[in-house]
Amino acid sequence: MNISDREKLVLNAIIDYYLTFGDTIGSRTLVKKYGIDLSSATIRNVMADLEDMGFIEKTHTSSGRIPTDMGYKYYLSELLKVERLTQEEKENISLVYNRRVNELDNILKRTSNLLSKLTNYAGIAIEPKTTNEKVEKIEFVHIDEYMIMMVIVMADRRVKTKNIHLTYPMTKMELEEKTRELNSKIKNNEIDILQIERYLLGEDDLNYEDDMLESENFSKYFVNNLSSMLKDKSIDEAANVIEFFNERGDIRELFEKLIEQRAREARETEVNVIFGDDLGIKELEDFSFVYSIYNIGGSQGIIGVMGPKRMAYSKTMGLINHVSREVNKVLNLIEKKDKK
Repeated sequence: MNISDREKLVLNAIIDYYLTFGDTIGSRTLVKKYGIDLSSATIRNVMADLEDMGFIEKTHTSSGRIPTDMGYKYYLSELLKVERLTQEEKENISLVYNRRVNELDNILKRTSNLLSKLTNYAGIAIEPKTTNEKVEKIEFVHIDEYMIMMVIVMADRRVKTKNIHLTYPMTKMELEEKTRELNSKIKNNEIDILQIERYLLGEDDLNYEDDMLESENFSKYFVNNLSSMLKDKSIDEAANVIEFFNERGDIRELFEKLIEQRAREARETEVNVIFGDDLGIKELEDFSFVYSIYNIGGSQGIIGVMGPKRMAYSKTMGLINHVSREVNKVLNLIEKKDKK
């Protein structure tokens, strides 16, 4: 859809005002506040055209206009200028990652916490899908003859645990022997993470992908400041949002979908924005998700924030862009160290 420079100027001002003040804006205020060199009558005509095109809409309470989702998307792709961080902000972010940290879990936990503090939105960090990762070694803790705890150390330094209930008794010495056998197979690439439990239980068909990852949801995610998403929500609406974030399988499926979607896009940007409506998830339809992809060991995970659609996109996207660079930098250093 073609949009003139005059229409872009007015649309940008309307959205900027709404994001800043959360209110409608009329033609006179546009002229006074943004110094647009057009008459009020001309601006009203431009606003009417923008409304016809679906970029803005009237509210029930005034004659002013607010942006539609279509207007937001055009603003994000064509008009938005990402705010640059100050040197002090960059240095404060770097300090978080300069502290000694060698495990992905800790990096993501710090990132989720940092993003929530920097933006006052819900900070989110998601591990890559476990099935794409290589197992480094495995250990078992013998609790009793019918129960053991499995500890899996991934090549990217993630640590996974699961309690396994045995259908037959196993002594501590028998478990130690199984551990040696499994680590030997892991070293020789004869077994992967989906087959470990079946081998331990003595099941022969190692080509069968059991559901231990699905049942335990090994792909971790970290969320900070979830309460920021519950403001202005009814009790039932807030409960639905909380329930969604408690369903780890739903969360993993959502973010894997986002990664796949980005991979198909011809033009990739470092920071992406997606509206809850576009996810087809009722609990998230009033929110906006700003995120970036990080890479480790050939797999991809996500870091970002989720908040209201009326979000400070310029500042938020600048913050996520810089934090994403820091995360990838730390992960690259860990990978290089592990290869030595």
